[in-house]
Amino acid sequence: MAAFGCSRPVQADEDAPGVFVPPHKVAAWLEEGSCVVVDVREETERNMGGMMLPGALSMGMGHIMFGANKPETEKLLDTLRKAERIVCYTDNGVPESRCGAMCQWLVENKGLSEKAMHRLQGGLKAWKEQGLETCRDGDAEWSRAAERCWMGRLEPPRQLWEVVGGADKGGVLVREGKELASAAVEERLSTGAHIEELQLLGIRLCYRRVTGSGPETGWISTEIKDKALANRIRSPPKSEQKVPPKPLPSVEAAKAPAEFKPEPRVADKLEAKLEEVVRAADDGIGDVAVGEGGVEAHASVNNDMTGKTAVNDQVGSLTFDDDEDAFVPDDEKPEDIPPPPEPAAEETPAAPAAGASAAPAQVAVGGQVEIRGLKSRADINGCRATVVLHDKESGRFEVRVEGPKGQETIRCKPENLAAVVAKQSANKAKGDAAFKQGHLEQAISAYKAALEDKEAKEDTEFAATIQSNLAATYAKKGDHEAALKAAQAAVKLRPNWSKGHSRAGLSFLQLGRAAEAQASYIKAVQFEPTVDGYLVGLRQATEQLHERATNATNRQIEAEKAKSEGNAALKNGNMPLAVAHYTMALAIIGPAANGSQSMQQNLAIYASNRSAAFAKLQQWEWALADGESAKRSSPNWFKAYLRIGAAYLGRNHAEHAYKTFLSAADLQGGYQEAMRDAAQALWSIPRLESPIARKRVQRFSEDAQKSPSSARIFAISDVHIDHGDSVVRWAEGISATEFKNDVLIVAGDLGDTFNAIQIGLKIFKRKFRRVFYVPGNHDMWIRPNTQDATKLKFKDSICKLLALLDMCEKIGAEMMPAEVMRGVFVVPLLSWWSSSVMGAGYVSDDTLVYDAFCKWPMGDQVAHKWFVNWNDYFVQKLQKLQKERGQKGEVVTFSHFLPHESLPAGGAPSLASYSIELQSQIEGVGAKTHIWGHTHCNAAYQLNGVMYQQHSLMGAEYGHSPHAKFLKVYDGALVQQPRSHDVY
Repeated sequence: MAAFGCSRPVQADEDAPGVFVPPHKVAAWLEEGSCVVVDVREETERNMGGMMLPGALSMGMGHIMFGANKPETEKLLDTLRKAERIVCYTDNGVPESRCGAMCQWLVENKGLSEKAMHRLQGGLKAWKEQGLETCRDGDAEWSRAAERCWMGRLEPPRQLWEVVGGADKGGVLVREGKELASAAVEERLSTGAHIEELQLLGIRLCYRRVTGSGPETGWISTEIKDKALANRIRSPPKSEQKVPPKPLPSVEAAKAPAEFKPEPRVADKLEAKLEEVVRAADDGIGDVAVGEGGVEAHASVNNDMTGKTAVNDQVGSLTFDDDEDAFVPDDEKPEDIPPPPEPAAEETPAAPAAGASAAPAQVAVGGQVEIRGLKSRADINGCRATVVLHDKESGRFEVRVEGPKGQETIRCKPENLAAVVAKQSANKAKGDAAFKQGHLEQAISAYKAALEDKEAKEDTEFAATIQSNLAATYAKKGDHEAALKAAQAAVKLRPNWSKGHSRAGLSFLQLGRAAEAQASYIKAVQFEPTVDGYLVGLRQATEQLHERATNATNRQIEAEKAKSEGNAALKNGNMPLAVAHYTMALAIIGPAANGSQSMQQNLAIYASNRSAAFAKLQQWEWALADGESAKRSSPNWFKAYLRIGAAYLGRNHAEHAYKTFLSAADLQGGYQEAMRDAAQALWSIPRLESPIARKRVQRFSEDAQKSPSSARIFAISDVHIDHGDSVVRWAEGISATEFKNDVLIVAGDLGDTFNAIQIGLKIFKRKFRRVFYVPGNHDMWIRPNTQDATKLKFKDSICKLLALLDMCEKIGAEMMPAEVMRGVFVVPLLSWWSSSVMGAGYVSDDTLVYDAFCKWPMGDQVAHKWFVNWNDYFVQKLQKLQKERGQKGEVVTFSHFLPHESLPAGGAPSLASYSIELQSQIEGVGAKTHIWGHTHCNAAYQLNGVMYQQHSLMGAEYGHSPHAKFLKVYDGALVQQPRSHDVY
């Protein structure tokens, strides 16, 4: 059998189906429309050459390994099932080529006829050598051949619905007829089921069940009292009814795939000119290398189970009610990202834009600095810059400077920046004081006198500041003609100063000279694109300029012009100018957009583009605000979610970025781009650089000063709290006083569902001072028809893990290492099994899929590497601390899976039990005791100076003693022979 999986060779068996056919014969079949050709090459290979056989379907082996169950792949398979002949080809077409492996997979895994399978002899290379016609995917020649061979035979796609109601009742009520008074069917239609629409009458839906459980057919209500019971999950526009299905690309995290372009809607056509430009902005979130072999990232991985058997172990029999306190909605914002800035009504400063006092100035965000002593960029030494960001962790500042290369953002050490202290004069000080007191005439006189002072005549910047303040004073008085003259004088003295241009813009605006106001604000935004007053002024000027344009079409044309200019600026790298033009596009169309779906989509596009420009400037709060604005205008547009995710990722909120990208992947056209970006977020999470991760890491040393004899450490694994009332009674019966100062280690498999795990940890937390936990395979399951799938709706097991981390923080449990007493460390090692230890008596069986309830975005054969990366952060942290102290201390590590190949798997499958990469991490931190779980076989083994011990509550057959005890591993010192301890 050919091997289909991550990082495995893909080639045909010797007896693989598919008769070799010479090129001229395949060409004749194509001409008569009697075959369907399948290009088995990957997206990157096709892009390199660009040419393919006419009408060929693109279905790389990545579909087998990573997307076999995706809707797009199923569309391709539906097309192939109707084909009289199927011809698979690669570049060379030799016996061991992938075309044979594809034929084999189609026959053995998907049930297609072996008689229909053929392979192109010599492949694309022989086809070209014989001078036969090639084409590009989607061009005219390709379309003609596709229409002859298969496109004309496609059936219109069905309307599908997902049942979302009835989670608390076991599903929704089904009736035999469309009338609400008709007889109810005894069995309910399960929450999460997918159903096909047969007839829709108002809110009454006649359906045929596709997935899930319940009556095969019947009538349901789609809503009740404004609460949705079923939602459409696909509503194909007429334009798609005869469009050939486009396969999903292989989304390797190590390579960026070609851009996926969905069939155009009206709004997509309006955005088409921007696709190339904005994609350049997206490249800033580029690709991520994740180790050997390239790692696939998917939103919700459901491995193809055709011909396979799911091996999921025994499931829990108890369900637990929701605990709303621990539920974290998907749209909850991370704590340290502020809400979008509220625009001011207009730019009317409360005080003049005067410089600081004569006291020594500090380098601060928003302040002016002079760059000095840069060795790497000597060309900008002496240049003035504006501080835009302070990275407190590294101590460095980001400054925006107009240098020889144009406007740039540079990171500098504090010693390379000198704060610019604005000069002061007696007359200017008098003017400032008079302005603040509202004595405008006195302020004007003082500022005019200040312009005659020596300080102003010798320093043009100082003179420009005085002119700007004079303009502000005239504007406050209502004399905008005089204010304009002063502002223009400031601009002349200091052409690259945003404040001078904004003063002029305000005066032009008040004088009704909208075009000149717009030009002035454009310049102000170019110099400082994140000053809210400048953006508001530009918007007001633009609105005033177009207020007489009542025709929506004309507004749209003008907005598109502004957008095009923004695209050009973005492409040329002038992000501030791009921000200005997109702001104008938003202002032009905004007043006319209410009630118009197409204009709301255009608003979303302009906000999305401006978000991309802000992201390039690394102005993440602004990028986030525009992303959210795009989402509000077009809630189902994937690009808005990508912008939001990019902003989160820019601020190192990898966890929230990942969930946002998965939401984008579920939307029409978003899968490919979202999966590429999700891959980076996914592999950024274990770096633990996010604010929430760093906050949790801080608990590491909170008890570091406690006496080494102040607490004991106990351990338990495989509690399975949902396997019967007796387990709950055992947990609730633990002494409420015996362990109040102690520490408990829970080595995985606490429960099958989120709620069960939460119940178990809450019980333990009431009994122990600190509770440390790692998830096991049961904990990572997303069981169908449980609230994990129907209400919490975890898209994959990583999302469930992130929710567990949130929940642990909320209730006080922990999944990260800590120094629990002085020199005593408890180190949870998160893990997943890898198929690297065969075990005694191993017999290969490719039909078994272990822990099929889990959904790993990187694939179950790669998930263990993600957890190893997570652990590495803490291993290095602890090793650094040990080196500083000159001693290892007492270290207890624990994991769910077996960390050493010498440990017995017992009755558990060896391929789904071991995570042997943990061994080097255990020994690396100097652990003398390691607790593991999973196999339900209590035993102890001394290996390489480490005592490996399991103490499972559950036995091999999921039974347990009502008097089960904890394992005591530390009591003033590590217990040399850990022993059981009564729980009562």
